[in-house]
Amino acid sequence: MSQSDKRANVRRKLKGTKKKVADYKRRISLVSTLAVFIIVFSFVFVVSYYLLSASIGGNSNANQIQDLQQNQLDDGLLNAALVDALNSKSPNLNFTATLRETLQQEGFEVDVYPGEDVTVDFLKKFACGYELVILRMHSALSNNNELYLFTAEPYSAGKYVQEQYFRLVKEAYPTEDSQSVFAVNWGFIKRLMPGKFNGTLVVVMGCDGANDPWIAEEFMNQGAVGYVGWNGLVLLSHSDRAVLYLIQALYVDKLSLENAVEKTNSLVGVDPQWGSILNYRMR
Repeated sequence: MSQSDKRANVRRKLKGTKKKVADYKRRISLVSTLAVFIIVFSFVFVVSYYLLSASIGGNSNANQIQDLQQNQLDDGLLNAALVDALNSKSPNLNFTATLRETLQQEGFEVDVYPGEDVTVDFLKKFACGYELVILRMHSALSNNNELYLFTAEPYSAGKYVQEQYFRLVKEAYPTEDSQSVFAVNWGFIKRLMPGKFNGTLVVVMGCDGANDPWIAEEFMNQGAVGYVGWNGLVLLSHSDRAVLYLIQALYVDKLSLENAVEKTNSLVGVDPQWGSILNYRMR
């Protein structure tokens, strides 16, 4: 090989080495930029999350103090709430009247929250101090088996943006051909309803209420003494009938929660279409 060929070969090797070094530097620069972006995005996400929690927590604490002060003005009656998001589309006047009459005879003051009143904001401001809360709401499991409770508030992509971003609320369809509404999950209860269920028995009347342990656990974390829900799909008519039996067994017959649920399942039977029964959890 001639001297000139050797020099040309050396120059080619140098060029190849320089190209490799340049490519390596570009890859390092790209990785560094991507890493910085991920770190900054994660920081913004975490800060936003805690700012949301802090702002919500402050408002919730103020609401709780106000609610507790209001409850102290009561005349000593026990308090029960029927949150009836289905009142507008699927009313049952006999259910409401019978429930109210049964509880009032046992010393309860009964608050009924019907239809369009049951919004996301309503749930945020929900008063504490109830011994019994009955949620007559549609409910369904998401793809990752989280239970969502359906409000009666029509869905809007531009509303509750932060809550949607943090997956505390989502769009849901009560039926295939119905308008979509906002629905809330266990995270909503944790972040936006803290301390609102101290000493409360929570009864979820919609489908699959007993099939998400997270939501039952979160009600317990917020002070609930018991939780009742269906272990599958359920007809509304069957749920209405069963809950009236349950309330009778609990507050008139004075049965324990375990015995009241067992008696209700025995007397009312399984859901005629889906075969579901009531399940319960206690502290």
